[in-house]
Amino acid sequence: MNNTIHQTLTTLNPATLDAGMVFSSKASGHKVRGYATPCAYTPAIDSDYIFPEASRDVIVWLCSSPEPLYVYGPLGCGKSSLLRQLAARLNYPVFEMTGHGRLEFADLVGHLTVQNGNMTYEYGPLALALRYGGLFLLNEIDLVSPEVAAGLNGILDGSPLCITENGGELVQPHPMFRFAATANSNGGGDDTGLYQGVQRQNAAFLDRFTLCELGYPDAATETPLLQRRFPALPADLCAKMVEYANEVRGLFMGAGDINANSIEVTFSTRSLLRWGELTQRFQPLARQGIQPITYALDRALGYRACRETHAMLHELARRFFPQQDMPKAAAEPAPDTLCGQEAIDLIRQHFAVDIERPHRVYLRGEHTHANGTSSTKFWQGENTRAELSIRWGREGTIGQPKGIPASQCSQQSPGNELLERATRKLREGYSLILNQSAL
Repeated sequence: MNNTIHQTLTTLNPATLDAGMVFSSKASGHKVRGYATPCAYTPAIDSDYIFPEASRDVIVWLCSSPEPLYVYGPLGCGKSSLLRQLAARLNYPVFEMTGHGRLEFADLVGHLTVQNGNMTYEYGPLALALRYGGLFLLNEIDLVSPEVAAGLNGILDGSPLCITENGGELVQPHPMFRFAATANSNGGGDDTGLYQGVQRQNAAFLDRFTLCELGYPDAATETPLLQRRFPALPADLCAKMVEYANEVRGLFMGAGDINANSIEVTFSTRSLLRWGELTQRFQPLARQGIQPITYALDRALGYRACRETHAMLHELARRFFPQQDMPKAAAEPAPDTLCGQEAIDLIRQHFAVDIERPHRVYLRGEHTHANGTSSTKFWQGENTRAELSIRWGREGTIGQPKGIPASQCSQQSPGNELLERATRKLREGYSLILNQSAL
């Protein structure tokens, strides 16, 4: 086994912690076992994370039960995040793996490998958690074939792990070892058709778990989270975005008042936060008459949908976000130019969507001559996948041309080269001419 891993995990120091202090910064008298300090395998604490009501069940499980835990719920509702954040606050090391149809038991336990010309055994995540007292987290367990899952029965019952490949080594379960699994189904298969590859699990296997169902956070939880993450968005807009997301979730689950049939995409909390981030970043588009919230919606979720669902999402957005509800900047007349950091942010946002597609950036600057007179200059760059074309000179003239092949561009990308050169010009005082640029 890698000596660095061994040294890291052997320094773990179990500790008895006050559950109230850990999770709410208020002493409760209820004790929970954890570790005195984090290690390299301990997840980072997300200070903005808000624990859902179901976290109570998981905390009780951590405090009192060595039985394995099975957390299930719809995609993106925060199953893995909940377990990681609980572990982070208890300084628990987490050994994580994602299940799939071709997963084998050896992937969990470990395998023989060659190091420095010698055969040595490399422990897998399950063996490490079992031996050193960590949380083993198996995501998407309902994608694992029932035959492989059944191989875990002994571990789930608290039996030691026998590693035949390593000379029959017997790994005794550490008292702090915990086994948790997440899934979209409760193990009984998927009768909704939403989760391809989900398999019905063996009843004897499922009987070994404590179950916990997790749904999407309620509006009272997600709205403040959105506001804290993106303070530039108005509070009422954040509330509407959460309401919209919940409507989409209802349609995904086959509910809602638009269409009785379920749709194939939904808002996870991470998609909602992505939508908020993009809406905030794309605010300069409002000056061009483009609604930032629907522009961001496509990039956060809409482009993953089929044509019919995509149209429905936009129709729903028009109902939730009429033009008069947009941030005030959307109603302002579109300027002809942008300067400084505002212009840089705008072109970066457009290039971030697909830096390789064609763009045209037209910039204008003032040049003062030695005799005190001034003239207006222009700078224009256009990219294709093959090259970057640049023209510059006095405005109203064709200007001097220059072609730069992709092989000579930054990262061999004409789009990257254009973005970098345009950014430098804007920092030198040039202005972005919107009606002559094609971003």
